[in-house]
Amino acid sequence: MFLSFRDAFRLYTGRFEGVLLLSLTIVLPLLLGIWFLNNIVYFFVFDEFTSAIADFYYIFLTFSVLMIAQVPFIEMVKSYAEEGDYKYRNIYYAFFTTAFSIFLFAIAVSLAATVGTMFFIIPGLILLVFFFTAPYESVMSGKSIWKSIKPSFTFAKKKFFPLLSIILFISLVEIIIGWIGMYVIYSVTASLLAQITVQMLLNLVFFPFLSIWIAFYYLSWKEGHQLAPEVR
Repeated sequence: MFLSFRDAFRLYTGRFEGVLLLSLTIVLPLLLGIWFLNNIVYFFVFDEFTSAIADFYYIFLTFSVLMIAQVPFIEMVKSYAEEGDYKYRNIYYAFFTTAFSIFLFAIAVSLAATVGTMFFIIPGLILLVFFFTAPYESVMSGKSIWKSIKPSFTFAKKKFFPLLSIILFISLVEIIIGWIGMYVIYSVTASLLAQITVQMLLNLVFFPFLSIWIAFYYLSWKEGHQLAPEVR
């Protein structure tokens, strides 16, 4: 896990301009889409029931979209590990050719994870962790997302707590920095736009690193523990 952190940090800092380009051209439009759609839904909130529905929708949509947003960074790590470099053309091609199937998969996973999160936090997290690396397997091995579920489960069973620790660690760091950022913003202005901008900037910085770190971690596990061939 720590070696994969070193590799992720090296790629992230050494090729930050590439990470930033992918964040601005892929992650940012997706985040703006989440923000726009959530605003529409919350506009119709008028009681506790509709508020709960809106919260459910927010968690569901966020899980779904962020699962797709991992793809370009997975492809970046794959190309970098195999060839020592990456081509933007290949990254965008991987994203646009796999986004729809991963989106359908993400809807199913996000629905289950959201239900688990809304009613009891632990089942939602467990489901999310077990399905989380399916897009990584799909992109790295060229399999369909549905055939990548079994390897994802195998990985999660062996590396559940390290994987969960990575997700929680990056999330916690982002939350803490977000609190500090919001405190600074509130001391200067109460502008909602400023608050949203800070939150999106944090997502653009931390989410790519999370994806890159997990991609290196999953890749190192695959190289050291070859999965048994699937029965056809």
